[in-house]
Amino acid sequence: MRNFLAVTASILSLSLFGCSNAPAEQAPAEPTPETTEQTQSLYPTGSGCQYDSECGSGLCWREADSYPLYNPYWIRASACTEECGEDDHQACRDLAASLNAPSPNTARCIPARGVYDDYPYDDIFYVCDMVAAGLGHVAWVE
Repeated sequence: MRNFLAVTASILSLSLFGCSNAPAEQAPAEPTPETTEQTQSLYPTGSGCQYDSECGSGLCWREADSYPLYNPYWIRASACTEECGEDDHQACRDLAASLNAPSPNTARCIPARGVYDDYPYDDIFYVCDMVAAGLGHVAWVE
């Protein structure tokens, strides 16, 4: 009987102090938000643009960059593009074809003056003319 009383007293004391064998109730865990891959919304090559930072290629060509070949008095144009070798028209044609341009064979490598936004000098670079291939943004000046 003594054991019975000792066991009963132990159980009562443990239950009074909250030390039971049952798992303690826990506050429901807050759901963790799913981590999704963040992507920058950069325009692909061949899209119209205003700034280099908008283009996935990091290069936004505008018609004034290639004056007098493109005259801003008769056309407003822009395109995310890529650099090319001075006479490497085939690389630009291949690029235009990979972008499903309407006229990939008319793509060409053209000179562009001071084309990079963050480049302080007025040097000549050579870029792929995506406008000639039918890509980019074009607005005719009236």
